[in-house]
Amino acid sequence: MWALALPLHLLFYASCEKTEPVVEKAGESVKEAAGEVAEVIEKAVDPTPALSAEERAKMLGFASHLSADSDTFMAIYDGVGMVDGLRKLKIWEFIRETAKEEEGFDPEEAIGEGAGEVRPFLGEEFFLATGDGSAEQFDSMQKLQNRMSYYQFRILSNAFAKGAAEGDLEGAMSDIDDEAWLMEFAKDIGQYMPIVESVQVPPVMAGLKISDAEAMGMAEEQVRSFLAMAGDGAEPLEFEKAGAKFSGSLFKGEMLAEELEGGREEMDGMLGKENVDKIVAALKEKNLVLAAGKMGDYLLVYIGGSAEACPLADDLSGSLAASDAVSFIDGFGGKKVHGVFYGSEGLLKSSATAGLKPIAEGCRDGLKGVDGFGDTREIAALLDMVGEREAELLAMYDPASIGGVISVDEGVKFDIIGGGDQGAIDYGAKHQLAALGEGENVLLFADWVSDADYSEKAAGLVELLAETAYAVTGHLARLDVESDELMELKGGYQMFDGMFREDLLKLWAALSTMNNGLGEESAIVVDLNAEFPPIPNVPKGVVEEGRFIRASYVAPVKDRSKLKESWAAVDESVRAILATVKEMEGPELHMLKPTNSEKDDLVTWYFDAFAFSDDVKPSVTVSDEWFAASTSKTQALDLVGKAGADGPARQGSWMKLDLDVLRAYLDEAVKLVDKNGEEIIPDPDALAEFREQLPRVAKGLAAAEQFEAVTFHDRMENGSRRMTLHVKVR
Repeated sequence: MWALALPLHLLFYASCEKTEPVVEKAGESVKEAAGEVAEVIEKAVDPTPALSAEERAKMLGFASHLSADSDTFMAIYDGVGMVDGLRKLKIWEFIRETAKEEEGFDPEEAIGEGAGEVRPFLGEEFFLATGDGSAEQFDSMQKLQNRMSYYQFRILSNAFAKGAAEGDLEGAMSDIDDEAWLMEFAKDIGQYMPIVESVQVPPVMAGLKISDAEAMGMAEEQVRSFLAMAGDGAEPLEFEKAGAKFSGSLFKGEMLAEELEGGREEMDGMLGKENVDKIVAALKEKNLVLAAGKMGDYLLVYIGGSAEACPLADDLSGSLAASDAVSFIDGFGGKKVHGVFYGSEGLLKSSATAGLKPIAEGCRDGLKGVDGFGDTREIAALLDMVGEREAELLAMYDPASIGGVISVDEGVKFDIIGGGDQGAIDYGAKHQLAALGEGENVLLFADWVSDADYSEKAAGLVELLAETAYAVTGHLARLDVESDELMELKGGYQMFDGMFREDLLKLWAALSTMNNGLGEESAIVVDLNAEFPPIPNVPKGVVEEGRFIRASYVAPVKDRSKLKESWAAVDESVRAILATVKEMEGPELHMLKPTNSEKDDLVTWYFDAFAFSDDVKPSVTVSDEWFAASTSKTQALDLVGKAGADGPARQGSWMKLDLDVLRAYLDEAVKLVDKNGEEIIPDPDALAEFREQLPRVAKGLAAAEQFEAVTFHDRMENGSRRMTLHVKVR
């Protein structure tokens, strides 16, 4: 339908006797329609062809033998090839040469002595995996860790409150028993018994691919010798799973429970008889298997709660390699892959648990009821709100399974695919400022679009934490206790609260107003295009020939009136703060009046006292569309002029560090220092030492020429989040 509609649409306008504006409108309509078509096609068609299970098996190695319900898989492939690739870099040769000259040894030879022994073991593939159920076990352990954090901070805050009430903070904190929190946790273990009873040994498997028969024999002998020592006292165990034969040890829970019974009296007193009975009963049902086995060229080690939980698949069709869970590898067909990581959605869900809430609750309960510390209801209410605000942020997280790949593609790429969206970035918004990174000598460029809802919630949490800290400080300052520590705190608090608090709050509110006047996209541009400013004591040659750094922050304007309002409030607050400083017999400081200049619809504000030239002039440039805060008026005007122009099509967040620009600048700087050495380095001996090192510096810069740039891109691709860190090498 679109194939017919587009030419007919254009033909309709072209055949009408319309004026030029109508024709232009027709062109805009066609362009808009074409853009919509492209977007529909992009969303509908996944450009990545799916690989077969056999093709994935060739790339993923042992993943073709792991069961499809495995929760994690990590592998490193061709470790020797990876190391050999690094050894070919010019920078490695430079490191070797420098080490020989300065330290008298060759690092490659030193590494090589031990590398020869491990090369047969680590050269092909090393993997580590966990089977089904490990996500649930991680979740249980995370819940227990959160409760332990609660008790730790309850003990700390309680000691803090008592020390403050008694006027001896330092002594109270130093007297804390390192195991006191564990004892408190043990007393309440009954309410966490369902979690304790659910804990199992997760199925874990590690392995090496060793094609060399002699090396395999040596490795197997060492592994089995170690397992024999570790299994002393356990029952011998042999089992077979998916054609792999294992032998090792079975540690029965009954045996461990019997050992625990030997210390019942002490445990009953600490945990309570009923709780110990439950722990012993649960332990009797929990076994530990420790075994080694072989499957083809793979030497395997398995640890788990039972032989049945060993995470091996009977055939390729039931393996992790055949599962859609690892479809992220399909985009790397034909590329050299050196590493892979996979984590199930359940594992990601387990990791998205509260971190601040148990700490806040521990502090709240630790401060309660301490004689002499006073009423803590206000602090308790604020600490409760911390957990609520954190929960709002965590609710924005949409977890998904995650995959990671290390590949060779014009250097090294680290890709993370999936993992879910935390909500901080608006992945649907197209970058309007991408063209700003295309200029000459741009050292660093970053561009991202924040999610407005997430930013508001995160800012609210930060403000709440600051308010809580302020409330605790005020509470301490009001304690009627004779203590040098608290008296100093009280003096500082009273001065802040009585003289600066109101104006600083107005200043913070003004900055928040400014933020509300700006759009969600932000860009940072750092380039090396400024002429060197005439800074005192800098040699004339450096000023005439050197280059200086420029940096700008650019954002779209959402509401210009808020920017004007915020500046008026900032000016008023700063003037009031400076007046207060003078009242305190401090130095007499005055708020400078900014100067402004206009160009077209742009207004640039700056302070003459800080300006060396238009290229070194800290300033703010604003129009109805764009805002730029910069160290350079020239750069700001240039960037605002490019803002909104066509650039690389990107979404999410992007960062690039241009190593070519950095290297060229360092080369220029070294030559300038050499040329003007007597003025820059007056000490003859230091100058001579510097010049003696120049050949080595030049070699180092030349060796680094292979490294072109480092980029990072976080975006949505084919319906899944993808982050790519690329170290680009020639």
